[in-house]
This record gives sequence, structure tokens and C-alpha cells, in this order.
Amino acid sequence: MNESNSNDSEDKLILKKQLQKISQEKKILKAIPKYYSKLGTFDPKTGISLLEFKTYLMDHGYSQLREEFLKDIQTKVEARLNELNRSVKTKTDRIKSQEELETQRYLEDRAKIRQEDEERAIETDLGNLKQILFIPSWRRLIERENFKGFYLNQPVHEIIHDNVILLPDFAVTGLEETRGEAFILLTGVGIYYAQFRLRPGEIIDAYREITGIVLPIDIYEKGQDISGSIIDSKELLMTEYMTAIPFSLFNLEQTKQMYLRGVVARNIYHPYKESFEKLLKICRDPNSLSIGEGLKVLSGGLNKEIPLYTNEILTEKNLKEYSRLIAGIKNIQPKLDKITSDLQIQGLRGPIFQKIQQIKKDFVDIGHPRLLDWMP
Repeated sequence: MNESNSNDSEDKLILKKQLQKISQEKKILKAIPKYYSKLGTFDPKTGISLLEFKTYLMDHGYSQLREEFLKDIQTKVEARLNELNRSVKTKTDRIKSQEELETQRYLEDRAKIRQEDEERAIETDLGNLKQILFIPSWRRLIERENFKGFYLNQPVHEIIHDNVILLPDFAVTGLEETRGEAFILLTGVGIYYAQFRLRPGEIIDAYREITGIVLPIDIYEKGQDISGSIIDSKELLMTEYMTAIPFSLFNLEQTKQMYLRGVVARNIYHPYKESFEKLLKICRDPNSLSIGEGLKVLSGGLNKEIPLYTNEILTEKNLKEYSRLIAGIKNIQPKLDKITSDLQIQGLRGPIFQKIQQIKKDFVDIGHPRLLDWMP
């Protein structure tokens, strides 16, 4: 993120905190007239009746004084509320302008990337496809390997597979507020796939479509640490936690392809073929990963020490069917606003979903056929 974008994000965060303070002050102001309008409790020990007391107040102008006081209070409150409402409009307009500017910057950046992609596409004919990001065991990556979870209100007996595939497009990093630790969000077309048993002898599989993954940056770096690479190759990253297969790999000369094709086939495609088939099913479905249902992000948490949002799927909306628990995942809930707010990407949903639809089509038309042809 450049200095201008960083300053804009900080300014917008300040504006939002100021709006929160204004909202709190408005609540207090609205309570003031009610507080002062309450009548005091009459003390019968004075030796006079309540009627005599009220008559005296009326005859000597006390009631008039009280009414003028309340009128003065109400005038002050209304004046301050009007002032705060004007401030809210000003700050809201500034936030809206900044979000529009962020969207414009994103579109400009995407245009540059699109131009580069188009230039590469002339050579590779891969469309919007960049790579296949494959995670053989989601729970092992995020260090929750002992968690099994529930399915159809029954405890899961054993998890055979809990893998993730993502065809990534957009990546952005942010800072978690509590400890100031970095995390990364990758958006794209993806799937969380689980194969498991509720009781010995049976095999069940289930999956959830996802539009991205969020991870603490140290977990993401652990997954991509080349010191733990399984193979010696500059073209293919493969560690015990994560594999990144660039689609450009399919265009390498035949001598390099033979070795790498065997590695990918033995370690990735054939052992996890079912998840690739489910990914293809999602990409063929015109209703999948729709902007109407919003972003669906598989979350490994925002930092390693605090378990909040760890091993959950976070959505923008309350999706009843989608939110049914699946093996290996602790929770599925509409709490994604925390992450989108931290990353300041609320205004980027349109461009993100536009690219997701393009990736779906390109995987069906180009990526999957190339992958099948490439497999030995």
C-alpha cells in the first residue's frame, strides 16, 4: 500500500471513530430534556398539603421559571443536535468520497494488471487464470489438527480430507487492531472440501464454496516457506502445508513437464480428485459465488494468539443453508464486516465479483481442460 492510500485509510478510520463519538453524544443530548423534565418528589413532612404547595408555586412564578428553564434546555439541545447532524453529513460525505476514490484506484490498478494479463494471455492463452493454490489439510495449516467438529448435529468421528483449493486473483494485507499483527486476504474462486466419517466404516463428503481465504501473515508465510519445499523446482512451490501451481506451468518445454506432471499427479490431483471435481461443479454453476450472497471467506484467524475468527467461514449475509456446519470447521457466521472494515475494501465488492465470474468461466473453458490434458 502506498503512502497516499495509507493516509486515506487512516483518515477514514479517524472519521469513523469521530462518527461513533457523535452518535454517543446525540444519545446523551436526547436524554437531557427527559432528565430535567421530571418533577421532584413532594415531602409531606413540610406540614402543608400538596395542593397548597403547587398553588404557591403557581402564584409566585416558580412554575413559569421551570418552564423557561426547560425551554432553554430544549433549545440548547436542539441547537447542538443540529450542529452534530451537520457534522455527521460532512464526515459521511468524506468517507463516501474516499471509498469512491479507493474503488477508482482499485479499478485503475486492475486495469493495469488486466493489461499485463492480456499481454501474457497473448502468449499463454490462459485468460484470467494465474495459479491453483492448494492446501492439503486446512486444519494442519492453521494448527487446529485435533478439531473435528459437527455435521448434521452429530460429532464427527474422523476426518479423512479437509483440503482447500483457490484460484486466486486479488490479495491485500491488513493489521489486526488488538495486537497490531499482519494478516492477508486472498480473494478468488475456491472450495473447502471435507471427506469424513460420523461412525466407523462410512464415508461422507461435503463442501462449501468460498470467495477467499484470510490468514495471519506468519501462517501464510509458513505455508509458503521454500525451506520446507518438497521438490526442487523454481516453477512449482510445494511444501507440506501448501502448493502453488502456476497455470503457465502447462506451457513449459516437454522435458521439464514430465517430472513436474508426475509430482503434481501423485501428490495433488489424483489423491484429491474429488475436490477438483467439486471446484469444477462450482465454476459451471451460474448461480455460485454470486454478488447477491456476498463474500464467503475461509478464515484462519487474524493472529495466532487470539482465537477469534479462527477456523471459521465468515460471510457478509445470514445464509441459512450455507451456514450449516461442516466437518472440520468450527463455525459459519455473518461476521465478515470486521475484516472488510479493517481492510477498507467495502467499495471493491463489484470489481471482485466481476473478476470471480471471469475466473469461473476461464477455469471451465481453459484451466480444467488444460489440467486434464496435462495429467499423465
